[in-house]
Amino acid sequence: MDAHPGTAPFIMMLDGLGWLFVPVGLLDGPLPTHYEPWETPVTNLLYPSQPRNPVAPAFLRADNPYHEMGDPRYPYVITTYRLTEHHTAGGMSRWVPWLAELQPAGFVEISPELARELGIANGDWVVVETARGAAEACALVTERVQPLTIAGRTVHVIGMPWHFGVGGLATGGIANELAALVEDPNSLIHEAKSFTCTIRKGRLREGAGA
Repeated sequence: MDAHPGTAPFIMMLDGLGWLFVPVGLLDGPLPTHYEPWETPVTNLLYPSQPRNPVAPAFLRADNPYHEMGDPRYPYVITTYRLTEHHTAGGMSRWVPWLAELQPAGFVEISPELARELGIANGDWVVVETARGAAEACALVTERVQPLTIAGRTVHVIGMPWHFGVGGLATGGIANELAALVEDPNSLIHEAKSFTCTIRKGRLREGAGA
């Protein structure tokens, strides 16, 4: 620490200075720009000929088909997120009675506008589908999720926690079975915060119990 003056605060760098341009380690950047998610209902107005990040690792496999931009079969944007009561995919928290009591099952959040459009009531079973898989859960109709206006049209957003699975005390549809395998080029974290899907009222299996 004594070797770094106060004008060189980046102590993990040999010279103590912050770098915009680096010789190794940064695959894109360093200046911010905008690319659409790998799956998107709209075009990228900033880069019409290059809507996706050109250096994002993609996995072209038969079990990982991607949706093309604006695919009418998958008109909705889905985002996945965490809940306070569960940890990562729930492997350690779904078996804990106290946590399972607080968040006992998976759910899918949709806006009142989308619920009216599709005839879905709060608590109804719904199925969320992508080209990669399907997951079911009960609908949570809430104003916390709002439709977006993008390029002059309405785009509905669906929210789904990704902690749930078939085992444990707290169970639910597996959000990761829906997500596309594509990664951020620098962190290599998979892109599950925004992709496209469709949703319908019903169950994965007809005649399934409550």
